Amino acid sequence: MHIKVSRFRAHDTDSVFAIQRAAFLPLYEKYRDDSSNPYLESKATVFHKYTRAGTIGYIFMLDDTAVGAVRIHTDEENRLGRISALCVLPQYQGKGIAQAALLEIERLHPGIERWFLDTILEEAGNCHLYEKLGYEKTGKTEVVNEKMTLVFYEKKSSSPRFAQ
Repeated sequence: MHIKVSRFRAHDTDSVFAIQRAAFLPLYEKYRDDSSNPYLESKATVFHKYTRAGTIGYIFMLDDTAVGAVRIHTDEENRLGRISALCVLPQYQGKGIAQAALLEIERLHPGIERWFLDTILEEAGNCHLYEKLGYEKTGKTEVVNEKMTLVFYEKKSSSPRFAQ
């Protein structure tokens, strides 16, 4: 299986919107996080988040099928990167797509010294994925509701340019 990671373009909006809705619906139904779940975002909001300053969006392709997406936000010096709203279509989850895509995105951004993200603490598979890729819990958590807590992660770049 070869995953191609491509930069988001305006014509990808419909695909990314559909992927995000499908991927986050089960989490919305499980946790009812009415204030923060990407499932609830409009197409216009998705487009805005993928195209705002400091943000780079990516879409993941398997053969000719769009199967996932993510956006990263960088600081002005492009030394810090925040991964946000990583999503893979449910029927493609558990096949290594997110892992391959994140590794490729890190490769595409060798100047980023530290990566940040958050995920749902109760979703052990998500936590396992990020920890397998070298992300470490920062110790910060945020209770969203009685069912759901966000856990925050950080990863220092493995790029030799930034090794201490």
